[in-house]
Amino acid sequence: MESIKYPLGYGRSLSRIVKIGDLKLGGGFPIRIQSMLSSPTSDVTGCFNEIRALDKAGCEMIRLTVPSRRDLAAVPDIRRLMREEGIVRPLIADVHFSPQLAVDACEFFEKVRINPGNYSDRPKSAAGKQERSNFEEGYEKLRDAIVPLVRNLKKYHRALRIGVNHGSLSSRMIEQYGDSPSGMVASALEMIELFESQGFDQLVVSLKSSNPIIVQKAYRLLVEQHTDDIPVALHLGVTEAGNDMMGRIKSLVGIGVLLADGLGDTIRVSLTEPGPNEIEFAKTLIQSIFDSSLVASVDKGDWERPLNHRGVINRQSKADGLILGGQSGLKIGQAESSRLPDCEFKFESDFVYRISNEDIYINGQPQPLYIITDDSIGDLIPEDSSQCVAVLDQSRVPLHRLRTIYHKIKTGRAGLPIGLMVPVTPEKENLFQEIQLAGVLSEGLVDFLLVPEKISSTALTRLLCLLQATRARMITTDYIICPSCGRTLFDIEKTAAEIKRHTDHLKGLKIGVMGCIVNGPGEMADADFGYVGSGKGKVDLYFGQTRVRRGIEESEAVEKLIELIKEKGQWH
Repeated sequence: MESIKYPLGYGRSLSRIVKIGDLKLGGGFPIRIQSMLSSPTSDVTGCFNEIRALDKAGCEMIRLTVPSRRDLAAVPDIRRLMREEGIVRPLIADVHFSPQLAVDACEFFEKVRINPGNYSDRPKSAAGKQERSNFEEGYEKLRDAIVPLVRNLKKYHRALRIGVNHGSLSSRMIEQYGDSPSGMVASALEMIELFESQGFDQLVVSLKSSNPIIVQKAYRLLVEQHTDDIPVALHLGVTEAGNDMMGRIKSLVGIGVLLADGLGDTIRVSLTEPGPNEIEFAKTLIQSIFDSSLVASVDKGDWERPLNHRGVINRQSKADGLILGGQSGLKIGQAESSRLPDCEFKFESDFVYRISNEDIYINGQPQPLYIITDDSIGDLIPEDSSQCVAVLDQSRVPLHRLRTIYHKIKTGRAGLPIGLMVPVTPEKENLFQEIQLAGVLSEGLVDFLLVPEKISSTALTRLLCLLQATRARMITTDYIICPSCGRTLFDIEKTAAEIKRHTDHLKGLKIGVMGCIVNGPGEMADADFGYVGSGKGKVDLYFGQTRVRRGIEESEAVEKLIELIKEKGQWH
């Protein structure tokens, strides 16, 4: 399947075109799909077998880790096997902590990826406290480090990805901006300026996090602050998304909503699964946005509104004490926390709701409810809505309609609690509507959801995953699991499955499962507990950002993790 181009009318100017070997991305070219190998690059046969599988699946760019000179030396043999098989795919070098390796990789790879947070610094996990220079000194050090890289990028006509990760921001950025989307964007903009000041513009930028909401906020903030006439090309992804349904839902939230707003030139779905699975879901995600019959029903004026005028709203309702289902029913709005008690709403059919004035109460008095449908949206909120206590969106494409309401509604009326009827749709449109719902939940546009009685158990499970992935409501344990690469020191798929089997009842607890010490401690910054490979057959355990167990035998590590959770009083 060919990658799919954006239809006209989406909300961002075309980005600059970047050449990666014979492949082009950005501009009007299709969204490119990529993945990363899990075999060490020094394992020529293992890498080639993965490349062959990814090529067959339709992966357009393939990334390899380059932690040492031994790995770099293996690339010509991998290239030879690719030529013999007739495989022509651009290869990307993933480099950490070694500027010289990045410089040398330009000879062998069509594209190089570096992380500004550790490009010229030692790992934050290194023994001893990292010396923190002031902001300006760090800038000069970084500029000096990239001068030879620019020279070789130009010499070999290569592209570069500036890969900013939330969990591995440099100390100087954290000191200046905090561990935040603002720090991520500041790091990216600084690197863009450094490379462009030396006459190099073949850049792709990524702003990744294991939290899909941070991913959305960071990219939108970059679009707002990078004001060049031709925007920089964007690589979208949620790092450490995990596997199975939740891994895919996290990627849908972090990638799908941005794609629907016209952001993104290449994507990687990071799953702790075989690479071809990433490609399959990436294709499905792209197709679901641009092939859905519902796209045509969206008001194109909403696409064209500048993104920086809206941002991510994360609005909080000012409503006070709305009750559904009678005086003893469920409270919604400011009077209640976002973690509502478990409940269900039942309806006679897919799109027939059963709410009457007698079911809506404020201070014991029945109140009217204003209904939005596909046909009524043009009126937005009518003049007589001041007498309404809530708005129920029953349309099938709610994201841009609800944004329109917030864009046009009067300030005094913004406190109306808003609910959304979760639609039951044909299977081929499910992902499109999940992306719509992901945007609604991510931006805090609704206070409650109404779920049809006939919703399938699979659809309901996916809805619960969406609530968790958007941080609207925690349903189960939250796992931050790296997708594996050539640096991984144990069988991460098997280990993650075992950890899940023992801990998936710990609602709201965040557990990081990371393959190596290079990025592990930083990338799981959001986790309550961490399981990190630290050597061959060895594991370190973390409580928050503090390493509390070192060098545990892999065979005992899961048991020790459970003991640690119990010791800290978080097992139930």
